[in-house]
Amino acid sequence: MGNILGSGTPTQRPGPEASEESELTGVPTYEAAPENAVDRARLYSLCSLALDRPGDQLTAMLSADEFGPELLDAAGGLDDPDLTRAAEQVADVAADSEGDELYGQWGSLFGIEEGVTVSPYELTYLPGPLMTATRELADIAGFYKAFDLTIADGENDRKDHVIFQTEFLSDLALREAELKRRGDDEGIEIVVGARRAFVEEHLGRWYWRFAEEVNKQDGGFYAAVANLLAVVVETEIDRLDVDPDWVPDDPEVIEWNEDLFGDSGRGCGGCGGSGDGEMDQHINGMRGEVPAGPEEFGLGPDEFERSGPE
Repeated sequence: MGNILGSGTPTQRPGPEASEESELTGVPTYEAAPENAVDRARLYSLCSLALDRPGDQLTAMLSADEFGPELLDAAGGLDDPDLTRAAEQVADVAADSEGDELYGQWGSLFGIEEGVTVSPYELTYLPGPLMTATRELADIAGFYKAFDLTIADGENDRKDHVIFQTEFLSDLALREAELKRRGDDEGIEIVVGARRAFVEEHLGRWYWRFAEEVNKQDGGFYAAVANLLAVVVETEIDRLDVDPDWVPDDPEVIEWNEDLFGDSGRGCGGCGGSGDGEMDQHINGMRGEVPAGPEEFGLGPDEFERSGPE
């Protein structure tokens, strides 16, 4: 996702404010200031980056000791003690982590090499027949399409992958921030409504099982990131007042199956890479880099390079 926010005079970061509710439809908009939505976008984007196959961007941020501070800054902007604590745990582990080391750990957890694999796909946690799974996948694709977002060419992972779902919510948060800067209440309703529906119908259903499975196999970087994502989503569920239908907690996750999981990682023996060491862009129009912080906000609508959904 190219940075859609132009640089400008720094803005003061406000504390948490009471939720607002639209007079048109009653959809809650919550964070009144756009800076809060930007910090939420940063958290989602950093979680997506951390849960993806380690590439140049994550490696560079870890080497420069930037990943942890970015997380802490974003979490601090939302002024939520639970988010801050979870971000601190990731930052502590990230300070001692290197890209090459995480590459192997990622392959063991999310790749297809021999051993236990943690599924990063929503559909593997859902009960029901194949037809149900097909409908769910089509629904996810519909959310992306509604905001003119598509999976990048060369990406082998399915649309229900956790990195795509978190990137999508990051994108919605940036759109929300932009629309708030413009005072577009109708546009805000559209975006917040989509955010609410996506959390309730998709990521909010299975995030906890994903975090649980990661914690069974890992006690380091990936467990901390999965726990942070769980706190982020739990915060969303509370603020958006949604009630996701949680996936079952008793069935074992299906073992790796190419028809279900996609064919990511065929080129490097299950490490999850394409074989050439390159990390593909995920969703066209979404993450190319982690969103800038609120200090990069412009003062007027002309600073934005992209309009929200019409």
